Amino acid sequence: MLSRVANSLYWLSRYLERAENLARLVEVNRYDSLDSSVFSDDPSSDNIWKPLLYATSLEASFTEAAKDDPDLDVVWFITFAKNNPDSIRQCVAHARENARMVRDQISEEIWRELNRFHLFIGSEKAVQLWNDHPEVLYRKIIESCLLLSGLINATILHDEGWHFIQIGKNLECADKTTRVLDMLAFEGRPHRTKLGSALKSCSAFNAFNSEYRSSITLDNVMRFLLFSASFPRSVRFCLQQLDNHLHAISGTRVGSYDNEAERLTGSTLAQLNFSSIENVLQAGYHPYIDSLQRQFNDIGQHVFETYILLPLEIRSLRPSEIQTLQRQQQQQQ
Repeated sequence: MLSRVANSLYWLSRYLERAENLARLVEVNRYDSLDSSVFSDDPSSDNIWKPLLYATSLEASFTEAAKDDPDLDVVWFITFAKNNPDSIRQCVAHARENARMVRDQISEEIWRELNRFHLFIGSEKAVQLWNDHPEVLYRKIIESCLLLSGLINATILHDEGWHFIQIGKNLECADKTTRVLDMLAFEGRPHRTKLGSALKSCSAFNAFNSEYRSSITLDNVMRFLLFSASFPRSVRFCLQQLDNHLHAISGTRVGSYDNEAERLTGSTLAQLNFSSIENVLQAGYHPYIDSLQRQFNDIGQHVFETYILLPLEIRSLRPSEIQTLQRQQQQQQ
């Protein structure tokens, strides 16, 4: 498979997963904002939305954008802002552009639904819906992303291209789950309702209750979203899927590795397989999660180096130059 095709399929999936996760995070935090008892004695807008900006790494971007527009709304910035490359609208636009680059690799159904989604999220109708019934808008975004995920699994060959799609999806999902957990670490001692909101942000509330009944504690939420072997959005589950798809592409036996992306994924997966909540407590919630996020960044970087850049190019580039090329490539697409 051509490297540009692999790259576009990978980013198509990552951007759709990112849009879905952002919509769910905003939806849940919006409900929380309606009940000031969830928060501390200060129910201000900053207290409500600052953890979300922090966890999604949008704090600096929002601060910069707010210099030109002091009245800039945080939720608008995350949902619609064109000057935010990671807003939901821009994620959908990036996904559609990557799909256009590999039109022959996806089905008519995927292309039609993605176009419909792209036109809707960029329309005045979406803005009006956000003003009148924001909960309906975010539910439509989530449902569109889930529909596209289903179409991807049901209407294209499960070949090498599909494996690249799954690599992007699972790496993005693992990263976003750790960011939800980082929001809890940011809170210090989160209220029980905030713990429930974190679970809902990962669509994990019912699954968690099936396993832990009504015992919603910070340790149990961390344990479930980090280490569950059967919940699809847990970090461990996503890394297991990522490992499987990387080995399916290379043909290397699971448990061994053929490239640095496989080695790092296997190493991170082993860490999760043999860790416990006691290890997390010993390291500290935030340092442990921060370490995982750095490992995810390294895995993504080595997927890029292994399958997108040619070997001769890698030898002649410094790490900072590779990262710049990766950003430029996505901006051009």
